[in-house]
Amino acid sequence: MTAIFSDIHNNLHALEAVLADMPKVSAVWILGDMVGGASPFPCQVLDKIMSLDVPTTAVLGNWETWALRTRHNIQPEWRQAGDKVAAGIWTIDALQPHHWRFLESLETTRQIGNALIFHGTPEDTRGIVDSQKEAAKLATKHNAKWLFGGHTHKAQMYRIDSQRVVGVGSVGLNSDRIYGTAYYVLLDGDKITFRHVSYDLDAAVAAIENSELYQLSPTYAQETIEWMCRDE
Repeated sequence: MTAIFSDIHNNLHALEAVLADMPKVSAVWILGDMVGGASPFPCQVLDKIMSLDVPTTAVLGNWETWALRTRHNIQPEWRQAGDKVAAGIWTIDALQPHHWRFLESLETTRQIGNALIFHGTPEDTRGIVDSQKEAAKLATKHNAKWLFGGHTHKAQMYRIDSQRVVGVGSVGLNSDRIYGTAYYVLLDGDKITFRHVSYDLDAAVAAIENSELYQLSPTYAQETIEWMCRDE
């Protein structure tokens, strides 16, 4: 059995809930955007991932791709911009050398047996697969039986003949309008299970509100809190 999750976005509380819920698995696949966001725990999230006691395969998301490209070209004013970019720079500054070595070792796609894993699409970390038509187009380009992606933050699956295109949802910021819930997927042979796990939303929100990130980018932080808390 394999656990598959994506889009943690620094949300340590949600990740810990997923790991506590996760049954005994033989592998973990992580589909990018592990870090980046208004939650103040990028280092702790990566340390959790890097210390998992089962074989773990991760790919880059759009956030990690941006960070790797940006980290050596940061302009001083970006840190004071008070927006999403400033929050991203904060995370870049927070990451330690061992985190960067881990991120630099990753690719944007990985073929694992009969599965292909990626973030947005195999061709573009920001690509969107959010309809049967888009899923069918993706399936014609790749002959893997299972195609697992993230980025939309939605849990969804499309059947294209014998292929399955799966959006695994988001651990840290789900888009299915169920607040305080982390999403991930279990794959056991040909059986797929979508898991929804509650986490301590009050603690996660308080961590954002009491963080340096909130002071740096209050509008972005508040938007993230509203995303985490929406239920309609």
